[in-house]
Amino acid sequence: MTRVLVCTLWLLGTPMLGQQQNQNPTAPNAQAGPRDTAQTDQSQPQLQDKASGNERIQSNLQSAFDDDPVLSGADLTANVDDERITLDGTVQSYLQHQRALQLASPYSRNREIVDKVIVQ
Repeated sequence: MTRVLVCTLWLLGTPMLGQQQNQNPTAPNAQAGPRDTAQTDQSQPQLQDKASGNERIQSNLQSAFDDDPVLSGADLTANVDDERITLDGTVQSYLQHQRALQLASPYSRNREIVDKVIVQ
């Protein structure tokens, strides 16, 4: 039993040691050097990457809505930003409504799903 406990602690502790070695603490009074400036210059491409990622998610969701046989006859659109996925449109049944939410769910890791879908 002791061996199992020791092995478990060892296995859990190993990744933590690796993470501590990769940390790069900065001094509170450190001046901004060329390395720091390069990091702020990289924020612009990161914003562009986020925007293209949002567009890709929106396109993938729209394709999923259009191709799904359960959603035949539904009129759905998805608008994606950094904080939320907004579903708009109309569906013909509760089943279609639930299917739309189900298709959007995998894309909502860090985003809120705003449901504006109307069941007719």
